[in-house]
Amino acid sequence: MTPRSKARLFHDLGQLIHSGMAFPKAVEKLRAISPGSAARVLRGLSAAVMGGSSVAEAFTSQQPQLGALETGIFIASDRAGRLDQGLAHAAAYYEAIAAAQGQLWSKMAYPLFILHFSALATAVVQGFGGAGFDVALRTFIMMCAGIWATIFAVRFLYRLLLSTASRSGPLDRALCLLPPFGKLRRSFALSRFCAAYNLQIEAGVNAYASLETAGRASSSATITTACTRALDDLRAGEKVGDALAKSRAFPEPVLRGFLVGEESGRLDQELRRLADEYRATALRRLDAIIEWIPRLIYIGILIYVGWQIVRFYQGYLDQVKELGL
Repeated sequence: MTPRSKARLFHDLGQLIHSGMAFPKAVEKLRAISPGSAARVLRGLSAAVMGGSSVAEAFTSQQPQLGALETGIFIASDRAGRLDQGLAHAAAYYEAIAAAQGQLWSKMAYPLFILHFSALATAVVQGFGGAGFDVALRTFIMMCAGIWATIFAVRFLYRLLLSTASRSGPLDRALCLLPPFGKLRRSFALSRFCAAYNLQIEAGVNAYASLETAGRASSSATITTACTRALDDLRAGEKVGDALAKSRAFPEPVLRGFLVGEESGRLDQELRRLADEYRATALRRLDAIIEWIPRLIYIGILIYVGWQIVRFYQGYLDQVKELGL
């Protein structure tokens, strides 16, 4: 499913559940009017619930159409009795991703045009340079195919890395060191962790289950591992903030939020504030990345076109020398 279709599905489902409609009935209502991949997910959810699965288990069964990110959030919110809030959180996240993708493609339109034009110019130079227009045509087609193959390969690799990083600690830590995407990924992960933990404690779920579920909802292997290790310290009588402070998975603002929240009895407010702050930070970083990616591509295109021009004139000068002119 695309981010836009996920945002629409989660929003509609959350609105129906918020209105008081039971989950199975809400799924059936939407299934009747939903197209494509959304309809397949809704059919899977309906079949799972009818087979006796819980709501969280039904969402989990729809992987890979639904990723670990949203299923973690839905497990947390369903356990807290606030599935509508979990769906709203996921809808807002994917709406932001969809909007970012739209902006990125619109800003990449001109660099992509220049890139295709440079491919055409290279083919024309080859044609007039004596290589033959059949060779020039093949060159143009191969260069265009290479452009789009690279785009789709980068997109596939990006998704694969994100999926693997939710299970692999070393890869997760490596991605967090990659500028500027590392800070973006970390901000989103911390926002999801704080939001999921907040949903749990507001519903009165115990700290053990809350921490474990929030760790999974972060979709970060580093945070998930830190939460799992902290469970032993919780059983020994330590507070959540003290247990999490023993790892390097959480930045100082999160640890301070737990300290202040646990001592003041307002942990829910602190976590809600942190979730909003990290989400806003992530969106600002996403906007900055969207601004710079097309510029970097454009610079790369200019370098490539300049190199082609130099190579053409170098070949021309070599021919002149051979003719003794």
